[in-house]
Amino acid sequence: VHGITLLGALIAGALALIVSQRRGRRVLQAVALIVVAAVLGAGQALRGIEWTRPVGAPLRVQLVQGNVPQNLKFADGGMKISEEAYLPLLRDAGAADLVVLPESVLPLPLSRLPEPTLDALTEVPGRHGTALIFGIFIEQPPGDYFNSAVGLAPGTGIPQRYSKRHLVPFGEFIPWGFRWFVDLMQMPIGDQQRGDAYQPPMRLAGQRIAVNICYEDLFGAEIRQFWRDASQAPTLLLNLSNLGWFDDSLALPQHLQISRMRALETGRPMLRATNTGATAIIDARGNVVAQLPYLTRGVLNGSIQGHGGDTPYLRFGDTPALLLIVLMLAAGSLAAWRKSRSR
Repeated sequence: VHGITLLGALIAGALALIVSQRRGRRVLQAVALIVVAAVLGAGQALRGIEWTRPVGAPLRVQLVQGNVPQNLKFADGGMKISEEAYLPLLRDAGAADLVVLPESVLPLPLSRLPEPTLDALTEVPGRHGTALIFGIFIEQPPGDYFNSAVGLAPGTGIPQRYSKRHLVPFGEFIPWGFRWFVDLMQMPIGDQQRGDAYQPPMRLAGQRIAVNICYEDLFGAEIRQFWRDASQAPTLLLNLSNLGWFDDSLALPQHLQISRMRALETGRPMLRATNTGATAIIDARGNVVAQLPYLTRGVLNGSIQGHGGDTPYLRFGDTPALLLIVLMLAAGSLAAWRKSRSR
């Protein structure tokens, strides 16, 4: 993102210089034209390079979108509303290798779920033989809440877990001195704990799945941390979100664009399972190959192919962009110094 923004600003500055009417700038205008042509030409040429490659067999997925209104989810009777929205959508779980439910799919912590509800979830890997990932609050120890994802694999009773690392102020943690604000807004579970800085990908359905929750996929540098251990490098990205807070606003398609950018940076497909949208399947080149309509209830069935290998961003991160910024600032400072000296 930083590199693309920098190149965009560079092109805009070069175009402004090209159309400038000031005298004595022909050489600079020619250089600016070359810069624009070089950047655009190089970008077009790089589009043909496949930085990553398919690994393993294609994965059949079911992404569940319950469309539970946010004002009802945590109100009286919200648990029943959520159960009636989501649990019936698990009946055809056997047709997939992986079923995914969105962030905080139920308004209670995992330890407080009714036994029939917990049985309905564990039945997916137990009876259907399908891996399951669902978003849920985890209270551990009592009074400490984590916004988490739990992964269940067929044939094993050991759950896998990811807990959100990048929390939202006021919505997920209370900045010092602002508890009165959260109490006034009556935000449910508004003071949460951060997950560990590094959490290995989940190993489910033959894939290594890097889970991120809600707007964590906004931060490319944090997604890149999943590659800290090369032996456990992800083959697939997964976002669990509940954008019911934003109703039918631009936040829904904007968040889809954010996920597409992470797919492009990493060369990995991205699955999105959300409460109200955008529930979608994104391939390793950032293309949306399937999507449910916003604010509807349903199951998105599709297939996705895991990928391996490293993109330039996975190898170098933001370092090239930062170096280019330093060089440009140094060149500008040197030009200004020489100009002042000549005067």
